[in-house]
Amino acid sequence: MRCERGQTTIEWTGLVLVCALTLGALAAVVPSVNGRSFGGFLTHRIACAIKGGCDDGDAQLARAYGKREAGRVRRLAPDIVYEPGEPSIPVDYRECRRRACSETPNDRDLDAHRTKAGRRATVFTHVVRRNGRTYIQYWLYYPDSNSTVLASDKLWAASPLARIVSRALTGKKRYPGYHPDDWESYQVRVDRDGKTFVRASSHHGYKGCKRCTNRWTPWTGWTRVSRGSHAGHIPLNGGRRRLPGVNLRERTSTADGLRLIPLEKVKGRGRYRPLDPGIKPPWRKRVWRDPASNGT
Repeated sequence: MRCERGQTTIEWTGLVLVCALTLGALAAVVPSVNGRSFGGFLTHRIACAIKGGCDDGDAQLARAYGKREAGRVRRLAPDIVYEPGEPSIPVDYRECRRRACSETPNDRDLDAHRTKAGRRATVFTHVVRRNGRTYIQYWLYYPDSNSTVLASDKLWAASPLARIVSRALTGKKRYPGYHPDDWESYQVRVDRDGKTFVRASSHHGYKGCKRCTNRWTPWTGWTRVSRGSHAGHIPLNGGRRRLPGVNLRERTSTADGLRLIPLEKVKGRGRYRPLDPGIKPPWRKRVWRDPASNGT
């Protein structure tokens, strides 16, 4: 009997050794991958496990907010879905300020957590407490914004008269619906009773549902980004939660794969220089100090 147990122990040890060597080899070759909207988060987690962890920012969140609050910031982070034709995902402004380094493959089934240039999908966070409520602001940076509403960008490109009029009025040749440096936000409000509401920045205000201007709407987990301008809204189907990445076949960046960085703790914010003088970074916006404000 001792021999049988000894043989089993040797076989088990050998199996464990083979598995360890296999995982070790995989860790050396497995890249940081994009997944699919169905189970994309699982792909990401498996890749992280094989590599011994991923830089998702969770340790930074814990240092900034404490372990409990950091867990809530991670848990309420948005699943992001993009309108077809939008190439960019949110990136770290300290690493990427050109559209070329923020673009992902044009695949409507893709769950994208890394750009073609290798940049991580990154969202900055800010926590504010006011009057018994907790506000969690998620700040999304895109290198540029280009409004495409009613095909205005195409009309501009095709109309020399529009360019002449714009230059006469503004002194600029460029399309007036374009600007570099685009900061958007998805904001969560947790009330005293634990009920959770959300809104997304949209042009000069906020949206709950697509037609709910400057209103908070119940938390669903999703925010939808418009093509070009990156204006947001909360996708709803009546009173029911909608799963955009599954039902609508649109490219996503699910929350599990987002790198979250507490913006309060980012050093050197004062050295940030906007590429357009009319653009304010989050910490210079009124809503940074007054999270109930409708100012963007």
